[in-house]
Amino acid sequence: MPKESFEQFFKRQEKKLDKAEKMVEEVEKELKIKEFEMVGKSVKKLKKLWEENEARFKEMSYIRIFSFYQHSLPLLRTSPFLLGRTSNKFLKEFDWKKFEGRRFLDTDLGLFISAFLKKNIEHYIWFQKSRGFEEGQIKPIEVHLKVKELPVILSYLGYKNPKKLHLIIKGNCGNRTGWKMQGGKIIVEGNCGRGVGFEMRGGRIIVERNCEEVTGHAMKGGELNIKGEVKSFDKSAFSPNNKGTIIWKNTKIWENGDWTKEGKEMWEKGEIPVI
Repeated sequence: MPKESFEQFFKRQEKKLDKAEKMVEEVEKELKIKEFEMVGKSVKKLKKLWEENEARFKEMSYIRIFSFYQHSLPLLRTSPFLLGRTSNKFLKEFDWKKFEGRRFLDTDLGLFISAFLKKNIEHYIWFQKSRGFEEGQIKPIEVHLKVKELPVILSYLGYKNPKKLHLIIKGNCGNRTGWKMQGGKIIVEGNCGRGVGFEMRGGRIIVERNCEEVTGHAMKGGELNIKGEVKSFDKSAFSPNNKGTIIWKNTKIWENGDWTKEGKEMWEKGEIPVI
């Protein structure tokens, strides 16, 4: 049998490589189709869940709504890696005309999305722990929420934000972003309304632009980092009970229950707006 030349050997290996690359492309294509189908099914179920409960939300007090979202709203289980795509597709396809002018749509819809994310992340953490992973070994899930072009500015995003959820909000937020936040991270690539970090307990909130009144109300822990202007901080944000950290305009002004040196100087000069 004649000995194979280097050129023949090279061509043979090249054919094998081409075949392998085509197989990879086919697998990737199949995965994309499956992901598309999974997201579509989840969005369909999420729409149905909203429609089934929307009428009840209008009749409830705020306290009952919060309790209902966190304890009674059924869990629509979605792959943690598809949470962002599912949430964005749901918001993009939401029937905005049907609910135009509806009172508290910004609140109810913001809480609805927050509960959907929270419950799925908590299930993800539970599942990883059941497989023997310690909390420190569980990788955070990053969700990019696109709200910039929505006709309504959503409030209460990141309500009770859990550990292992990194929520990146692309656009402006309404009131009480990160209310009762427990952990994880929230990054707002825009402005925030009233009460950002309201009753915050842990985690980290970064606001790239400006915030409205009562910022940091009853904050107890975590890190609140506001890079733009603040209309007013709530005086409770600077209580000894707040063991967290507040950074404003790239200056750390509060840490572990007391002013920092820089913060005290700014306070004495009246440069920190407080109500």
